Amino acid sequence: MRLIPHALTFFRLLAAPSLAWLVVHLRYPEAMMLVAVAGITDWLDGYTARRLGVTGKLGVILDPLADKIMLVTLFFALAYAAVIPAWVVVLVMARDVVIVSGALLLRMFRNVRTFLPSILGKISTFFQIVFVVMALLDAAVHLAFVRWLRFLALLLTAFFTTLSWLDYVNRGTRMAKGGFQFTAAASPRE
Repeated sequence: MRLIPHALTFFRLLAAPSLAWLVVHLRYPEAMMLVAVAGITDWLDGYTARRLGVTGKLGVILDPLADKIMLVTLFFALAYAAVIPAWVVVLVMARDVVIVSGALLLRMFRNVRTFLPSILGKISTFFQIVFVVMALLDAAVHLAFVRWLRFLALLLTAFFTTLSWLDYVNRGTRMAKGGFQFTAAASPRE
């Protein structure tokens, strides 16, 4: 029973290549179904982990990793299939590379070990998810209303991704100078 949350997380990790294949081969309805199943398993793994009292480093690492792999897979596959513009993929990936690189540098040179997501980072991720789901839905159903929601989600994704990027660079710079400790006590309530 205690392995159920991890099994659900591993399902999402293993589903990512299938999701890419479906999108690249223009199987958008099937890809939407797989995204829906992945979303349900994401919720279920958290729910079952809480109900069963399963905590540990593995879940703390694997769950967000599975989420990020699914999201990155969708971004690249949708761009490859020309469903979304490549520039938005570059924006999202560049932000993530800067954040991870900065965190590694802070770990190596300042021994900073705690990196909590900011509220802007969470908002950015939310709109990234909404955008790729709307893009996939638009490719599957071709409705004007969905296309409008997709465009709105694209604008919000670009705005909040850029804003959170600047926020993380600002926080990282302050941490590098030693004037700001981004820990649980210093993080904003989310």
